Amino acid sequence: MNSGKDFDKRANTKPESRLSRPKRWLLIGGGALCLISWAVLGLVLFIDAPRNTLLLLATFTALVTEGFFWVAAAVLGVTVFQARRRIWRWLSRQSA
Repeated sequence: MNSGKDFDKRANTKPESRLSRPKRWLLIGGGALCLISWAVLGLVLFIDAPRNTLLLLATFTALVTEGFFWVAAAVLGVTVFQARRRIWRWLSRQSA
């Protein structure tokens, strides 16, 4: 049986991060850039900008989003994205 002292020792230790600091900042920066580009696209849609501006901004947003997914796959490991297949199989089995 665990004593209260064991719990206190575990609570005071810092869990080690699995990502290094540069990788973490790369994910944070890429995610922030992705969110900002989507917010700007939404704002431009809201203010009813010209069609050429919308097309250019939508293309930029799509490329930033795609780039962020590739960077995240490289940093986190491809296995995170390969797990999607198992998730979809599980979801499709539940709905059938």
